Amino acid sequence: MRLRLALPVTIAASLATAGCASSGQGAASESAVGYAARPDASTSSSAQGPSAVVAQAIEAVREASPEALNAGEPGVPLESGASLDDVLRLGAVAVWIEEPTMFAVSVPAAQDCWPSAGEPVASGDSALVVAFLQGDACATPTAARTYRLEVPEEVDADAGLDLAVVGLGEEFALRLPAS
Repeated sequence: MRLRLALPVTIAASLATAGCASSGQGAASESAVGYAARPDASTSSSAQGPSAVVAQAIEAVREASPEALNAGEPGVPLESGASLDDVLRLGAVAVWIEEPTMFAVSVPAAQDCWPSAGEPVASGDSALVVAFLQGDACATPTAARTYRLEVPEEVDADAGLDLAVVGLGEEFALRLPAS
């Protein structure tokens, strides 16, 4: 009986550890990495302000001309410590490029079809929404695409940055901690 309980507990602990990857703040890491987390019900139901900002960001991306959108670049930033597998498994990974003014978001993409990103929209003192526009006809993602984005001046990212990544079929909540 003890073995039957230990195995599921061990598996659950392993899955929890894999899903809650470290933030990359260790001495070996030069930049902090934010991994995707699914937003919980308590966050989304109590925040009408952020949902209005999300709607505004998505609408701005839909109305923007293609040349006004960020097409990104293939792969993940070398300095991120993240891998292609991390991006495909988690759905979104963020890293500081020049803390606290520039960051990058990596998302899954197909080799010949990928989403475009809009400009980040402030959703709080230290929070942003990054909206993506993605076509319906893209193949299953097997690659990653990275979008370098600037933190708007009205956002104070000195103590870290909360990101909402939207428009990719799922919403992702990421946290870029201060180093």
